[in-house]
Amino acid sequence: MRALVPARFGGGECSLRTAIDATCEVAKADPSAGWVVMILGSGAFLSGMFPPLAQEEVYADGPDTRVCTVLAPKSTARAVDGGWLLTGRWGPASGCLHSQWAMIGFPGVDGEASLALVPMAELAVEDTWFTTGMRATGSNLLVGSDLFVPEHRVLRFTSAIRGRYPAGRPSESRYRSALMSTLATYMIAPYLGMASAALDHVVAGADSKGIAFTHYERQRDSTAFQLAVADASMKLDLARLIAENSASVVDGHADDGTFPDDLTRARIRQHTGHAAQLCRQAVDELVTAHGAAAFAETSPLQALVRDIHTASRHAVANPASCAEVFGRALLGVEPNITDMI
Repeated sequence: MRALVPARFGGGECSLRTAIDATCEVAKADPSAGWVVMILGSGAFLSGMFPPLAQEEVYADGPDTRVCTVLAPKSTARAVDGGWLLTGRWGPASGCLHSQWAMIGFPGVDGEASLALVPMAELAVEDTWFTTGMRATGSNLLVGSDLFVPEHRVLRFTSAIRGRYPAGRPSESRYRSALMSTLATYMIAPYLGMASAALDHVVAGADSKGIAFTHYERQRDSTAFQLAVADASMKLDLARLIAENSASVVDGHADDGTFPDDLTRARIRQHTGHAAQLCRQAVDELVTAHGAAAFAETSPLQALVRDIHTASRHAVANPASCAEVFGRALLGVEPNITDMI
């Protein structure tokens, strides 16, 4: 949980690559836990972009403070002396049940998408998360009315996406990373963990499970099974290479003090969509190879299927939207379909 918290507050301030590797392992053991770690890690990363006073308030009690995030500006906002008054309903808020602060979207100056840091004590949580997948993320709805947010706890989100951040500490290059490229690449981590868990389970059972209505007493002896497992494993490898490449680009620009251009950031969005699709396809292939037993209530595979099919359909990882973002950037078609690049 401390991995992406600024070091001056006792956090790890680690690279994106390190955060991905660690979160993947959590998701491999429990997909919902891995997803929540990714969301709260994203909140820690984003908090490092806020003005220093806001960061000091958030981490006043130490580096274990957790910040959930809902980026969409699902609220009304009114400028008042010293800040803003927000009223809205924000969700899904993964990890909100374990957070002390929330980072919520609102339409700020001239309608620009902005983010506000609000103590969870000032928000109500509505129990709205009833899904077939990722059930344990607790991605409920946050509700608030006339919430006062001082100006120092506001980040102009659209500006930050374009590399314009509040003045901060030049030595903290991690929090000058390309914002959406970081969030999108980090999102791949839970997908990798889920696909890895499915692969391990299917391979582990291949020595004792036969193939019905064939002479194969062990799946591992079947050429068809071998090909299916190999193809699924290759898809997982490709997704992991994509994540590693994107993380290397993001970390490299941050370390060099440069900001990637539009085409580079659009390519990273495309990478996220493709990696999510590869992980989902890998799980589907593995479940098909394993057989109908995968859908027994006692099988972890049925939960992995539901989880990957839910999580990989997050809007940021939508393959078609990500491909369109990259295609338009590649061809120089303006404007693009979103500012979140």
